[in-house]
Amino acid sequence: MSLTLLLLALIPIFAFAIADAMAGLRTGVIVAIALSLGVFVAHWILLGKFDPISLIEPVFFVILGLISLHLNNGIWFKFQPVVVNVLSALLLAGFQIWSVPFLVRWAPAMDKLMSPEQQGFLVSPPILEKLSLISHILIYVLLLHAVWVGWAALKKSTWTWTAVRLAGYPLLLGAVLVCMLV
Repeated sequence: MSLTLLLLALIPIFAFAIADAMAGLRTGVIVAIALSLGVFVAHWILLGKFDPISLIEPVFFVILGLISLHLNNGIWFKFQPVVVNVLSALLLAGFQIWSVPFLVRWAPAMDKLMSPEQQGFLVSPPILEKLSLISHILIYVLLLHAVWVGWAALKKSTWTWTAVRLAGYPLLLGAVLVCMLV
């Protein structure tokens, strides 16, 4: 199921790049906004409930897409992942500094969603220690990716920007895997 949700999240990004190349910025932004809203509805249908996290991307697609259309400048739209990554990094940093690390704080709630045989795994001390490390490392990974995507948005083609943006997924996954192995 989560692979399906990940693949759905990629559709608006590819659609933007294709539509932008074939029909221009206006069409690319409109297609991406429409598809991101469609992906949000698909998440809702697949998960059977409203997931506020899945609303972040379409909200920024709409806001920055409308700004791009109004100013006739695709940079604003391309900065959507920069904004989302920086805000996510700030959220993680806030929890890290002033509270319990974000993933540690949410581990009990996530643990309850696991099957009865697996419950207790996410709240075990060794896993909570790993989740604390992951929360910390993700701050830097998100900021690094935000800078990289911002650079690509300003200096590179739409296709290069798309590749850099998509590189964030394996970058995040790799950081999590490294933290789990340490």
